[in-house]
Amino acid sequence: MTSASIVGIGQTEFSTRSGRSELRLALEAIKAAIADAGLALGDIDGFVRYTWDNNSEAMLTSSLGLRNVRYYGEVEHGGVNCCGAVAQAADAIMAGRASCVVVYRALNARSGTRYGRADRYFQASGGETLVSLREPPGDIYTAPFGLLVPTQFHAMYARRYMHEYGLDEEGLTQMLGAIAVSQREYANRNPRAMLHDRELTLEQYRAARVISEPLRLYDVCLETDGAMALVLVRTESGRSFPKPPVEVLAGSQHLRRFSAPMLLYNDDLHVCSPPEVASELYARAGVSPRDVDVAMLYDSTSMLVPMALEAFGFAEPGGSHAFFTTGQNRIGGRLPINTHGGLLSEGYFHGLNSIAEGVRQIRGDSYNQREGARVALITVRGASSLILGRA
Repeated sequence: MTSASIVGIGQTEFSTRSGRSELRLALEAIKAAIADAGLALGDIDGFVRYTWDNNSEAMLTSSLGLRNVRYYGEVEHGGVNCCGAVAQAADAIMAGRASCVVVYRALNARSGTRYGRADRYFQASGGETLVSLREPPGDIYTAPFGLLVPTQFHAMYARRYMHEYGLDEEGLTQMLGAIAVSQREYANRNPRAMLHDRELTLEQYRAARVISEPLRLYDVCLETDGAMALVLVRTESGRSFPKPPVEVLAGSQHLRRFSAPMLLYNDDLHVCSPPEVASELYARAGVSPRDVDVAMLYDSTSMLVPMALEAFGFAEPGGSHAFFTTGQNRIGGRLPINTHGGLLSEGYFHGLNSIAEGVRQIRGDSYNQREGARVALITVRGASSLILGRA
């Protein structure tokens, strides 16, 4: 059966001020990904983009001098659907619509538009302050009362999680602090990480200011300038590439009532996705949670990490406190998680950098390599997910 593999990764530096346009950033990342794959720019015949990206496929086709782009598509909802973008590229290849597809993301999310600022959603008109919402997470029923940005929603998830599993403030601090500190330790060994040179202790985590109770400063992802790109081609035995190809074993997307893109009105805010999301993904990949060597769990805030850990069968419901406070997410632990430092400490690229880290783990060139890693799971709280394996 035809399948698709990721054969190239490209990226710019991660920074707070890139000093160049998002188009230039995208071009740099795509050229680097093609070089990493040992291919030529003329091999590109497909693109998949995020709808929130400011660079259209037409802009890139012209700027790169491409003559035969046969497929282009896009996915909605930013980071929530990062795995969906890669899955769509793989599907296009398996359907014969294209042979070399690039998935890309470029943004000046620190020096330009800052996604986490509530003032993006306000505008003044005739002496009145109006809430202007292009799309969720804000909602007409909640935004007028100040519920505007993802961190505020995730704080609600944390409170519900505490209620459901009897976790007090100290227990939550221990769990989320363990996540933030361990991911910073990964970032300290990753020269690509924005916070590569900044250590974080549990005491510093505790002392940080509250952003939205009970979430603190170090529970929230970075704002990042830069670009990333991945190159996918058909999996072919015997074909030579500079780096080992990484096969897309399975991909999925999931929506349910009140879940696009943020869970809001559900009565189970502590659960990121129903059980069938994980079970169907594992079945298509032909693996189980026991086969997964590393996991990249979307961490726009730290609260999403335990929710995904439990939803994908790596811990019992409510079991994340024990998992993280005993270090099972570290390299020597049962399941290394977010070994690049994650969105909390490496950089925020709507999840594309987490997919790239999954690729690096499988091909054996991560800065925090798990020896012999063969299967990686990447998920954005079940809204989109991937399982990658050695081709």
